[in-house]
Amino acid sequence: MKESKLFKSLVAMFVIIVIAGPVVVLAGTPSYIGDAKATATVSYADLNLENEEGVRVLYQRLQYASTEVCSVASRRIALSIGYVQGTKRCYRETLSNAVDKFDNEDLTRIHAG
Repeated sequence: MKESKLFKSLVAMFVIIVIAGPVVVLAGTPSYIGDAKATATVSYADLNLENEEGVRVLYQRLQYASTEVCSVASRRIALSIGYVQGTKRCYRETLSNAVDKFDNEDLTRIHAG
């Protein structure tokens, strides 16, 4: 009888942890990562944007800056699906906005893939 009571207690504790665990994780993460309005400066004075090589280097710098702004690397340890989706969305929007600001046909083409 004692074993049955102990087993029931362990099962109840497991159920509580499974149900409450994700709630705790979600409570500590923002609903959308882009809300913080973080920024990054991308230097391109050393690049020649008249050739494709220079534009490709600029695009790589914009990708890196977008990653930093949105903390995409931190999604590897995040337990929340919403957090992961938020970082991905932030990255895509941040990179697209940066590309749009340059108004460069080659950069837009590279970004479009």
